[in-house]
Amino acid sequence: MRHAVVITAAGASLRFNGNSGDNPHFKKEFFTLGGHAVLYRALKPFTEVDGLCAVAVTYAEGCERETVEALENLCSECKIPLFTVCGGRTRQISVCNALSELHRHRKELDIEFVSIHDGARPFVSRDLIKRCLEKASDSGACVPSLPVTDTVVFTDGKMITGTADRQSLRSVQTPQVFAFPDIFDAHLKAREAGEENYTDDSQLFMAYGGEVAVTDGDRTNIKITYREDLKGR
Repeated sequence: MRHAVVITAAGASLRFNGNSGDNPHFKKEFFTLGGHAVLYRALKPFTEVDGLCAVAVTYAEGCERETVEALENLCSECKIPLFTVCGGRTRQISVCNALSELHRHRKELDIEFVSIHDGARPFVSRDLIKRCLEKASDSGACVPSLPVTDTVVFTDGKMITGTADRQSLRSVQTPQVFAFPDIFDAHLKAREAGEENYTDDSQLFMAYGGEVAVTDGDRTNIKITYREDLKGR
């Protein structure tokens, strides 16, 4: 299977920086973890999976140099084409920009499937990537998910108004894997409809007629959101 990966790293990291916004170039993806940037660690396991044919990394405006530096020489060492793509004002726009860039090179790269992965998930494993790719090859799309362990309630902002059935709830992670033409088409339809605020690609995909299979996620595959997420690591 020939597959590409989109790594999202165009966010502002406001929650990581305590919402201060004092240094917009200090992004969580550039934080050093175990000798390498978080972004490097988020990408590296994909380069170790057979069939990877392209990498597209989104970056915040003004942060292209830091993004390339954070990746070190990973793609050139693996001889995998790297496309750096300026993101937009929302995650959805950034992903669509990256998919559009890959589409421009799709014929020469022969991309069949694409993984979309958070640049702030540095603990993703090769096994999880392979599991998602294998399930997507059968179903067309697959996301990793975990059972919800906390009780989930509905509120009106002040009072609890109801309790959700935890047995039917799952939390989703990335990488989310899709047949490339299908997810690109869904993103184009969303853009044409004026939608730009989907925060999850499987949600967007289903909104435009797609069906998504699930596979078991990995509890170590956390997304770094706050500085506290890095304590002890």
